[in-house]
Amino acid sequence: MRVAPPSHLEVEIGTFCNRRCPWCPNGWSERGQRHDRMPERIWRALLRDLRATRFEGTFAFHNYNEPLADPSLLGRVRQARRAMPHARLSIFTNGDLLDRPMLDRLVRAGVDEMRVTLYPPARRAFEPPDATVIARLLRRLRIGRKGLQVDKERRIERRLRVGRALLVIKVPRIESYCDRAGSVALAQLASRRRRRAGCLYPYLSAAIDFRGNLKLCCHVYETSRPEDRPYVVGNVGETPFSELWASARLDRLRARLARADFRGLPACARCTHRMRPWMIREAKRRRQG
Repeated sequence: MRVAPPSHLEVEIGTFCNRRCPWCPNGWSERGQRHDRMPERIWRALLRDLRATRFEGTFAFHNYNEPLADPSLLGRVRQARRAMPHARLSIFTNGDLLDRPMLDRLVRAGVDEMRVTLYPPARRAFEPPDATVIARLLRRLRIGRKGLQVDKERRIERRLRVGRALLVIKVPRIESYCDRAGSVALAQLASRRRRRAGCLYPYLSAAIDFRGNLKLCCHVYETSRPEDRPYVVGNVGETPFSELWASARLDRLRARLARADFRGLPACARCTHRMRPWMIREAKRRRQG
């Protein structure tokens, strides 16, 4: 079955994150403290394929890394912009390393969207979100306080324009997070129940780690161990991403997940992630069309 290209593609250009949050797998592993980076050979192979297939979805420079800590970020944003002139280039960041000069450089390089998540201290993880941290960031970025503010169940959010780019700042409710398919050992996020609902995420979104491995979804944390192999579709340095996305292997996995057949996929069987209604509608449309 032919599936449309993903609407969202996230690419882990490196592994390092300056934080070790307990609600993230990096808080339970040394992986995020390493400075491994996606090899140039794999990065260029991916861009060649996305250029050839005229990718127009959202392209993000993260998975479990902090993009602003990567010295290659600006160069890779420029390369991605040239390869994908109609894609939506997006930076997801914790904001610790963001200042106005960096924001301006990223926008000039071609970024369409900056998504800043202002996480709480670990000791206050399950307290209500503090909206004052948004005002502090805006002062640091020398940006006025105008903009749409949304207070929803999952987060407090503010949206503003910075030149050509959209700046989205949110303060999350950590209690709405999932345990990343068992990679997070935080008791408040864990579920002992077996998942009964099907999953349509692989119809909509794709995630590639720093090794170039296309994963079944973004919640898969590690891909180097033998037990991780069922969740790896292939490597974009060896097979073009577009071929992996349209492969019979991924088609079979999509169909199994859609009907909640999690045999041989224990991480999926215990995953607590819930897609938002608009994502479900879009995934169903892609599945049917």
